[in-house]
This record gives sequence, structure tokens and C-alpha cells, in this order.
Amino acid sequence: MAPTRAQLETFLARPWARLRALKDRHHAVVVAAEGADAAFRVAAQLRAHAQAMGADDTPAARREDLAAAVRLRKLLDRVSRRTRRAR
Repeated sequence: MAPTRAQLETFLARPWARLRALKDRHHAVVVAAEGADAAFRVAAQLRAHAQAMGADDTPAARREDLAAAVRLRKLLDRVSRRTRRAR
């Protein structure tokens, strides 16, 4: 089911800079405490979770995921431009 315009606008209105700063701070604390190996552990955990959720880790599946991400980005960019013009 495609997201509604209101859902996209709500998503775009999130405090992205603040969220990025919080995420960066969290990762800096983790790496400072546990070293760079922490990043590899997190990546392994994310991959295991994706596989547990049924993600298909094949080259074709990765191409499909990339294509879907590109389509979503284009949609979000369109909504963002329209939202900025409406203000």
C-alpha cells in the first residue's frame, strides 16, 4: 500500500538533523567504549535480523532493493519540493 501524502509530509517533517546528531553521538560513544569491532557486530546483527525476517540476500534481491530505494527517494524528493513551494 502506497503512503498517503499526509504520511509522506509527516515523514519529511521529522527533525532529521537532530536525529542524525543523536545517532552520531550514540555511535561515537559505542565505538569509544568498544572499539571499531562494535560496528562489525552491529552490521552482523542487522544482517542476521534481515535474514530472520526473510530477506533474500542474492545479487538480484539487492538490485531490486536498490531500485525500490531509488524510487522511494524520487517520491520523497517530489513531495519535499512540493511542500517547500506550498510554504
